[in-house]
Amino acid sequence: MEKPSEKPTPDLEASPSPEMRKESTITRRWKQDLSPNHADLVCLLLCFLTGLCDSSAYNAWSCFLGMQTGNTIFLGLGASNQPTTKPWGWLKSLASILAFFSGAMIFSISMRTVGSLRRGTLFVSFLVQTALIIIAVAIIQADLIPHTSKDMSLDSGPLFLELIPIALLAFQSAGGMTCSRALGYNEIPTVVLTSVYFDIASDAKLLQKPTENAKRNRRIGGVVCLLIGAIVGGWLSRSSGGMESALWMAAGLKLIAAFGWLFWKAK
Repeated sequence: MEKPSEKPTPDLEASPSPEMRKESTITRRWKQDLSPNHADLVCLLLCFLTGLCDSSAYNAWSCFLGMQTGNTIFLGLGASNQPTTKPWGWLKSLASILAFFSGAMIFSISMRTVGSLRRGTLFVSFLVQTALIIIAVAIIQADLIPHTSKDMSLDSGPLFLELIPIALLAFQSAGGMTCSRALGYNEIPTVVLTSVYFDIASDAKLLQKPTENAKRNRRIGGVVCLLIGAIVGGWLSRSSGGMESALWMAAGLKLIAAFGWLFWKAK
């Protein structure tokens, strides 16, 4: 008597569930390398944010958050106890330099380790930068530290609490520059203009048509965006919202940029 033929049991592993397929799709999308095409627009946004934050910070604390050349000069002046009206100004500049340096190292190492151009990497990087701005502006909003030019104790006090938001904001500023370098737009350094001015002036193709010299266009765009950011930051500092309004704007724009990477075109 013949045994009934046994039907092969379906291989459950060979046909993943819809949930597993969905998770696999999300994971693949998260790990995708993004196309750097048109990402120069994000770098120009970072230039605007540098001007916005640095003008506000200088107005309040007489130091910079992104442009560390100026901070280095202020640090050097501190060796001769200058300016005499701000005896601890050098300490704020030093805190900004160290925080920026640390941010550059940590963001660069982290992004290289997981993949600098991955969708998830850029999203998380901008999300961290946004969080640091929010923490800093929340401390300022709570009126825990001096943050206006009218504060009498701007350079005094045993705790120097203003060093906390300075460090947080300088740290995140380095993250923005790290992203611009990862995207390959070295002609838009986002935090400094001296070399950009030189590159524009010395460009042998300076007078070519806009469609024939993209790097020149980006450099000029970076200068304009940073200048506009500084103007906006200055006016916001004079408004009833104070420097907090400038920093909230910076946080909002970085958050928008962070979620923008989730929809950016892959390579």
